[in-house]
This record gives sequence, C-alpha cells and structure tokens, in this order.
Amino acid sequence: MDSESVYNLIPPAEVKAPKQALYVSKHSKTPPGAKPKRQAATFGKTNNAANPGTFLKKNGGRGTATTAAAGALPADLSGTRHRTERKPGVPSKDERPVMGLVSSKNYITANAVDNILAVPRRPQDTAPNYLEKPDFGQVPQYLGRVKAQIDEEYKMIQSLQEAPDQTSQQLKMLSEEDRLRMLDGLKANWERINKQYQTLSFSVDTASKKRRKEEYEAMLEQIEKDIKKLQKGFIFVADDSAMGY
Repeated sequence: MDSESVYNLIPPAEVKAPKQALYVSKHSKTPPGAKPKRQAATFGKTNNAANPGTFLKKNGGRGTATTAAAGALPADLSGTRHRTERKPGVPSKDERPVMGLVSSKNYITANAVDNILAVPRRPQDTAPNYLEKPDFGQVPQYLGRVKAQIDEEYKMIQSLQEAPDQTSQQLKMLSEEDRLRMLDGLKANWERINKQYQTLSFSVDTASKKRRKEEYEAMLEQIEKDIKKLQKGFIFVADDSAMGY
C-alpha cells in the first residue's frame, strides 16, 4: 500500500487520449444519377443582409405618385393588373350635353302598325285533355271486380236453387233490415273498442299492457272482417226452424 502523503491531495494531471482520424467513406456523397445541389438553395446567399439604417422613408420612392397623378402608369406596374385602359374622366362643369334633339318618329302610328302586323298569340289551354289519357275508352278496373263479385253471388244462388240438399234447406237468406241492423251494431262496437284502444298508454312496458293491446287489436280486426262480409248483397244464415231448434 502507498503511504499517506500530502501530495496525494493534489489531483493528477488529466491525460487526454489521442483523437482518431475522421472516417471518410471511399464512396461518393451523391448517389448515382442524382442532380447536383444548387448553390444557396436552402438558406439563400451569404453576405446579402439588408442594412437596417437604409429603410424606405417618406417621399423616398420611385416617383409613382407623380406619374400616377399625371395619368400614366409606371413601367414596373404595367403588368396583368394594369393592362386595361383607364375609364374616361368625369366631364367638367363647362361641358354641357347636346340638348333640343327631337325625333320625327310617330310612336302612335308605329305602335298601331306593329300590332296590326303581329301574329296573334294562341291561348294556352291548361285544362287536361281526357281524350289523350292512356285509359280513355276502357272499362275501369273496379267495375270488373264488382261484376265478377255479382256473377259469383248469382252462381252461388243458382247452384243452391238447382241442387237443393239438406244443407241448403237449412239455410235462409238474411233480410235487408236485419243485415243493416247488424252492420250498424258492428260499427258501433268498432267505435267503442277503438275509443278504448286509443286511451292506452304509448309505452307498453308491462305484460298486462301488452296483452290488453293485443286483445283490442284482435277484436278490431275481427269486427272489420265481419263488416266486410255484411257489406255484400246476399247473406245466408242457418235456419233454426228447419233444424228443429
């Protein structure tokens, strides 16, 4: 071990390692086929800083104000913006318009001649022409459906009359008075149930509300079917007297 000494308190001198030579590649810095970089293409040219003391001062331009006041454009402003010519100036107070010009044209006669020689306008007929409709002269479709329904009812009546059996003997045709009375009753029931259906809440969040809504809808649908059946011309019902009840 080294013995203690006062000289050990002095830091030793720093010894710097020798710096190695900078590595330079043997290949070219620019890849093959690349264009050479233009000078001052990034930050501009050097030694071209403007002097802050030589700024543009008042009345120190190129004389654009004097030339513009004279009416002529300067040479450096004759670009695309200033290619059009200036508009003529405002007339002075001494320039008066020519007055006292009188036309020899007779406007009353000219207007009368123009109206006499004019071709009369044809009135535009805006009413629809039913003769040009595609279904003109054809039988409406609803008449065909009504006729087919009537023929079917007549055929059913004729078949019942020609071949009477036990089933046909137990049927009878409903009178018009009874049919209208039943039809009015069905319509009244439909109005009553529909009024109750409209009073239901909008949100169906419980099972009871959902079941009640479905019951009303089924009842309304069945009444509508019955009304459609009673609206036919001939309705046959069971004859209780023929069945022995």
